[in-house]
Amino acid sequence: MTTATGDDIIGESRGIRVRAFRPSDLDTYRRWLQPDQDWHRWDGPYFAKLDAAQIDAVCARLGAALADGSYAAQVPLPRGVVVDADDDDTMLGSVSWHWESEESDWRRMGLTVYDPALRGRGIGTEALRIWTGYLFRTTDAVRLDYSTWSGNERMLAVGRRLGFTEEARFRDAREVRGERYDSVVMGVLRREWQALTS
Repeated sequence: MTTATGDDIIGESRGIRVRAFRPSDLDTYRRWLQPDQDWHRWDGPYFAKLDAAQIDAVCARLGAALADGSYAAQVPLPRGVVVDADDDDTMLGSVSWHWESEESDWRRMGLTVYDPALRGRGIGTEALRIWTGYLFRTTDAVRLDYSTWSGNERMLAVGRRLGFTEEARFRDAREVRGERYDSVVMGVLRREWQALTS
């Protein structure tokens, strides 16, 4: 993995770049958050979708954080934008993290590739490779993981390709479109990641 130049570039790998959010991303981000977008069928389809007011609030908070500098001041950044390395103004997806347990420095990651026409091309794999490396570089985290459901086979495959281990499987824990699926947690330890990437 190489790191591109520029203050807001998090990393670049195999034609995919992850960078910080910019004010110019907000309109595109707002469009992708709309409940009719196809990615909602795969990324946590068991969670309620945001309505128009909630989407406006999310974008307003992000816009305010970008304007006052509080977004850029956070290390690590709470979320980033996945873009094509040859055209970094086109938002292909996003990455994020949140606390699963702040007391033990346990962070859970998120990844979304928005356009269904772009899935299956390795974008998610490279984005998660960059994001995992970034979080291990900028924190003292011992482990990182993400949660998905057994019907999202592409997301499970991303983790396997990157050396993540299936750490938990909660059988029939998720209902998607009238069928039951397992909830699955894929994780990697810092020492494992270092061994894989050194």
